[in-house]
Amino acid sequence: MKNVFILILIAFLPVVGLGQNKFDKFDFLIGNWQGVETGVSGDGIGYRTYSYELGENYIMEKNQSTFPKSDKNPKGEVHKDIGMLSYNSNNKKIVYRSFNIENFTNIFMLNDSLSTETKFIFITREIENNPGNWKARVTIEKISDTEFKEFFDIAMDGKNFNPFLQNYWYKVK
Repeated sequence: MKNVFILILIAFLPVVGLGQNKFDKFDFLIGNWQGVETGVSGDGIGYRTYSYELGENYIMEKNQSTFPKSDKNPKGEVHKDIGMLSYNSNNKKIVYRSFNIENFTNIFMLNDSLSTETKFIFITREIENNPGNWKARVTIEKISDTEFKEFFDIAMDGKNFNPFLQNYWYKVK
């Protein structure tokens, strides 16, 4: 009986392991953040939260960015989006889904070959409601557990990425 229990335990260890540590490198994101942003909409400020959801199977992101009226953007802009990081055990990839107020849903895959321990590069697999052959890229550069830079680039031709937005985030209590 003891041998059967050990065999069952060994059989389930890989399954249990899949649920653990899949987001370790993103743990620093959990919490509340404020940011300074600059891009095609001008200069602005942002507020963001990251939290574990549904048994720590997902990391949820809620974001609001405000760009005041300027010469570059006479009406100003309030941008809102929510995002979810998940782990696809079928292909062992981190997936980031971003749902935007403009009705775009970006489905990004973490590019492991371009990413490092402190730099995470996500490239779109698909953009729902895509106005053309666009691709998007999000790069997160971890500076410390309380600071990171974020770059959002768009390739309107599907190939050549151009800067769209750059953010500098710092953790708040």
